[in-house]
Amino acid sequence: MTGISQAQTPLMQQYREIKARHQNALLFFRMGEFYEMFYDDAEIAARVLGLTLTSRNNGGAADVPLAGVPVKALQEYLRRLVQLGYRVAICEQVEDPKLARGIVRREVVETVTPGVTFADELLDGTRNNFICALWPTDRGRGGARWIGVAAADVSTGELRLCVTQQPELDAVLARYAPREILVPQGTELALPASRAEAMITEREAWEFDAELASDDLTRHYRVQSMEGLGVGETDRPALAATGALLRYLRELQHGGVGELARPVIDRSD
Repeated sequence: MTGISQAQTPLMQQYREIKARHQNALLFFRMGEFYEMFYDDAEIAARVLGLTLTSRNNGGAADVPLAGVPVKALQEYLRRLVQLGYRVAICEQVEDPKLARGIVRREVVETVTPGVTFADELLDGTRNNFICALWPTDRGRGGARWIGVAAADVSTGELRLCVTQQPELDAVLARYAPREILVPQGTELALPASRAEAMITEREAWEFDAELASDDLTRHYRVQSMEGLGVGETDRPALAATGALLRYLRELQHGGVGELARPVIDRSD
């Protein structure tokens, strides 16, 4: 972030610490009746939202670029940013300013992405809003590679699992039409050109773990085994994708991912 080391006031120190944990999102930093953005975030928001870019001297050697939006207009600006493919972290004041000793405590309470939002105002009511995770297995004999697909719509609670191969991947993703796709870091998996409009989010490969996902899902649905959910051995690549997807959703929604329906297994044929 341009010039970020120059401002040393307690407020900007707090901002820096929070921004460091959300570097891949525009940070909406609550200050009274406005959400303010600083540095690169302010310049991006001013450009794509048509906001006025100003500056403020926060005690550093140089002015800090600044742009803000009214709290009451949050949903409209979020809708526009999400439609443009941006990820936005909402940082709220989590204590009463009148009772605060020094700087008001602030925390990111929600991160909104093109594939993950609970607000009806941000959704297209005519279609699902799926986020997908993809896990490509190692190539077996004959060069066959199976791809596990997990798709969730947090606004409806749907969770769908599918295992497919590269030639059928385009058709599978066309069925879900995801706004965001999770893939392992460094993957060589080639995504179909038709999915180019989706936000691509890389996650660490260890998160795509079928055993961890199995433990997670059996606890969540209170069943003894994955067979109780209709998930068999051949569905393990999709189970691995589900593990990374659920972990990501919990990171974005600090209050949990809400109610998910029992997973549905979609057969690629």
